[in-house]
Amino acid sequence: MDVQTLLASCYASIFSRLICYPLDTIAIQHASSTRRPIFSVPLRTYYRGLLPSTVLVTPAISVYLTIYRQSKASLIPHFGDTTTTYLLAGTTAELASSFVWTPLEVIKSRLQISSTSKEGSLSENLKDIWRTEGIRGFYRGYLLGLVVFIPYNGIWWTVYEHTKKAAPRDWAISSQAALGGCVATMTSVCCCHPLDLIKTRYQVATTATVGRVGGERLEDARGITKVVRNVWGEKRFGLGFYKGLGARLVYATPSSLISMAVFEYFSPDRTAEMALSGSLQDGGLEEERL
Repeated sequence: MDVQTLLASCYASIFSRLICYPLDTIAIQHASSTRRPIFSVPLRTYYRGLLPSTVLVTPAISVYLTIYRQSKASLIPHFGDTTTTYLLAGTTAELASSFVWTPLEVIKSRLQISSTSKEGSLSENLKDIWRTEGIRGFYRGYLLGLVVFIPYNGIWWTVYEHTKKAAPRDWAISSQAALGGCVATMTSVCCCHPLDLIKTRYQVATTATVGRVGGERLEDARGITKVVRNVWGEKRFGLGFYKGLGARLVYATPSSLISMAVFEYFSPDRTAEMALSGSLQDGGLEEERL
């Protein structure tokens, strides 16, 4: 286990979450159609769930980034520092960490759309999910999450790595990472937002907050197909699938910029150089044997 990478991923998660959490809350409320006028509630409302979210999500991000780095290092000798490596490493990291991610996403989303202090309580949400849906409730939208995030991660890491390569060589590695994070996030969010919106709506469909919205939103709990039909009917030409896209970009872009800049600052990515160095050494040893 690469301790430096593990610690750097923790720092990245904590820094970005502390700074950008209110924007994430607004984005979740947009996607779930539970948003309220921004200044109609106290600022602290937008930090509801920050502590449990930080405590719970940070280990998941650490696992994810560490597995990506290790997968990339293992794949480079076979596929080189190429798009194939980025796609496979990103997919591996998502598959390995998604079992941890899904329950955290379900809980975090419910905390962020809550409209009362009771609904915003971590313990109350845990009890409610367990009482009404059991263990399956914590994995609500798990398969849909894989459908969303496997392509999302493939696109994200491919764009990120190529953008870093294209950045001026005289830039600090943290600046290259910040640029890569921005471009990768804008690209992947725009491509995958409709699927992410459906997933979010389905994960929060059984909450009391959504119940108060009423109408067709009550039918979201019946299944993903019903969510898709409801979203399609909310705006002409299927534009409902891009509801909250602006809010998502406003949150995700600076969050990604901060997290990747911090991550690469504390743990610069040298996997390609190390793999190349290792292959050259192996080649030298082969020549000596000959």
